[in-house]
Amino acid sequence: MACAWLLAGALGNDRTLGSAAIVGLASSGVLLATLNDWVVPALVLWLGSSVALAALVSQDELRVGALLAIGVSDLALVGALALHALDERVWTLPESLRGIPLAIALASLVIRSGAVPLMGVWETLDSPAVPALPLLLGGPLALLGVPLSGSGPWVAVAALVAALGLCCAALMLRELRLPLLGSWPVWLSLGLLVAAPGALQPAALAALLAVTMVALWTATRGVAHAAGGFLLGFLPPTAGWVAIVATAVLAFDRAGNPSVAWSLIAGLLPLTVAAGVALAARLARQGARDSDVPATVAVGALFVAGLCTGVAPPSVHGLARDTLGDFDRVLALNGAVLLLALVVGAISYVRGAGKTEFVTLDVEASAATLVYSEDRADTAVMVGVFALVALGTLAVVIYLAIEGLSYGFLPPSNL
Repeated sequence: MACAWLLAGALGNDRTLGSAAIVGLASSGVLLATLNDWVVPALVLWLGSSVALAALVSQDELRVGALLAIGVSDLALVGALALHALDERVWTLPESLRGIPLAIALASLVIRSGAVPLMGVWETLDSPAVPALPLLLGGPLALLGVPLSGSGPWVAVAALVAALGLCCAALMLRELRLPLLGSWPVWLSLGLLVAAPGALQPAALAALLAVTMVALWTATRGVAHAAGGFLLGFLPPTAGWVAIVATAVLAFDRAGNPSVAWSLIAGLLPLTVAAGVALAARLARQGARDSDVPATVAVGALFVAGLCTGVAPPSVHGLARDTLGDFDRVLALNGAVLLLALVVGAISYVRGAGKTEFVTLDVEASAATLVYSEDRADTAVMVGVFALVALGTLAVVIYLAIEGLSYGFLPPSNL
């Protein structure tokens, strides 16, 4: 919610005051839904926030890809929680998910959070709808973070591989595309919180700060990109580094036969650190040009927030004292990686400042993105599909409520 309001304030103007009001409605719905313990009220409040988000992403023009992402994700979320509630006859939000509900809930998070680049919610970049990005990511993390954290190490392996693939793609392209840059922290945080459930809070915070930084990128026009590199590279002493260390301690303890998955996680984490350093170095190459002062101030606020959450005591993130391992070793590791990042970033900036250009999402239909156009009949079709998906989602929630009333919402298992 704080990141959404920061974007609304930094990128808003007199013509976007209406979007700020919608941000308030969407934030309230997300907050009330994630703080609710009961399935049906939580889903009703969640759908209310989705209505506000749908209005937000439709500011100025109809972004069909973002609308479909919201609708399909909500349908998957409602389906996952409904299957769990009907199978277990438990009407409280689950502490963990297994089987088909787990797979559907994972799909819901991936579709809504922006983990899929070049389509969906990334249509909101460089538009009045951009404050929706942190809410579209933060809502699923808050609601599904705990239920998904027990999904197993193989899911973590898949998420880390996807994160590394996106980061490598972003580094290899001559023009760094913002959707690739924004999808990398989403997959990385998902892999970290699944591998180490205790790292949920720092991993989620790191992803939110990184995605908000991507949303501010074009407005800053090269100013403060070195600071953004720390957030997007998950470097120390930010919250992302805390999540990486917590996961590494657990993975190194469990690696070895017969834990093949944990061995892969232990091997992927050093590659993740290297990718983060390389990404931060490339971002530091941006030369300073004229920028929007509010956006630059917002980047500074994000950087300070990342540092404060990174140096905070482990108890602030719900971590035990021994979760991060031996203090002296962790401090030495932090210092080594931080020094390496500063040296590589300084060299890269001096030798290639201003040579890398950043581009936003290409919104042509050929780029797997659907946007509004008066001369395209497919827009009307896609809006119709979105309406059907929304009605189907609401029908499932109503059925779930009727089934709960007929069974009784308060069986002994819920007391």
